[in-house]
Amino acid sequence: MTASRMRARTVGTLVSGVLAASAFTAPVASADEQPARYAGWSMDETEGPVAHAVAGAGAANPRANLRFTPGVEFGQPGNAAVADNAVRLDGRHDFGRVRPIVDTGERFMFSTWVKLASLDGDQVAMSQGAADGSVFELGWIDGRWTFRHRTAGGGIVASVARDMPQAANGTPWTDHWVSLMGGYDPVAGEIWLRTQADGDFKVCDPDAPWNCFTEFLMLAETGVEPTAWTASPGAGPLLFGATSRGGKRHSFWNGWLDDSQLWPLTHTDEAQLRVIYGESLPTPAQGA
Repeated sequence: MTASRMRARTVGTLVSGVLAASAFTAPVASADEQPARYAGWSMDETEGPVAHAVAGAGAANPRANLRFTPGVEFGQPGNAAVADNAVRLDGRHDFGRVRPIVDTGERFMFSTWVKLASLDGDQVAMSQGAADGSVFELGWIDGRWTFRHRTAGGGIVASVARDMPQAANGTPWTDHWVSLMGGYDPVAGEIWLRTQADGDFKVCDPDAPWNCFTEFLMLAETGVEPTAWTASPGAGPLLFGATSRGGKRHSFWNGWLDDSQLWPLTHTDEAQLRVIYGESLPTPAQGA
């Protein structure tokens, strides 16, 4: 694939909130400082069913291409303020899969931008099974943004959630894109969830309407929970828009997915966030 068949875009850039104060004033991390990404999917294709993957250096990574079921809508408006595409899943049958690339016995992190079309029921944006039958799930679960580790029998090994059922301005999450990151670290014995939403709103004192200030829809927050799970290697595909139990898909995502990534990371630091939110990724041309 030649350079002329690639187009650059900014993945999930936050223009407000905690990150903005540092991410765009600090120097960009050099290539040597950036962690090695396993795979990234910009989902900028205008037609499906494949969202093409890139690797750590931005080169095409066809082994990690994400293939969706027929009917998934490509070319939908994405999370970025500039021209951007996303995929739309119907919440009933749609999902995507990547051939097995996640080793759940080692540290890993999912990162994705999501937008809900409905708040009803559990909806999983990304999930990965382990050899012992357990599953890691990132999404909207029990009415909260959640990253959890579930046993084969349905019990909970560990779970961490952002207890924020609506945006800070009182509007439902169906109105907003949200950045979700969920990870597991077997050395530290913990799972973690980072949440953040772009956008802000003005609040004025009703008794002094000239006295106004800015609030953010969702400030960045990272929650951590311990886990005593005996690490087990990954098993089966990395799923987008669904999870699996006993070989059956369920908890389908009803809404949009965009700018997803897989990293060998424990907690993200500012240099890594600059890469995830501000890196210009080449997007492989359709059919590549």
